[in-house]
Amino acid sequence: MTDCPNCEYHRKRAQFWRDEAYKQAGHPLPERTWIGLTDEDQSFVYDQVKQIVGGKPFWVKFADAIEAKLKEKNT
Repeated sequence: MTDCPNCEYHRKRAQFWRDEAYKQAGHPLPERTWIGLTDEDQSFVYDQVKQIVGGKPFWVKFADAIEAKLKEKNT
């Protein structure tokens, strides 16, 4: 997964236009299966947060890391 803000922006735009095309064609939006974190993913996220120093409180960094991992898995 890339950290490029432009890539994320364009990915979201493409998804918006795909959804809009389905709606205008009268088709239901395709269901997306949610992919959660495995125990290995959770350990990885925790290890990533432990390595971050300074700035935000631990729980905020932990929540950010969880969100990033879920975005990666559900893109």
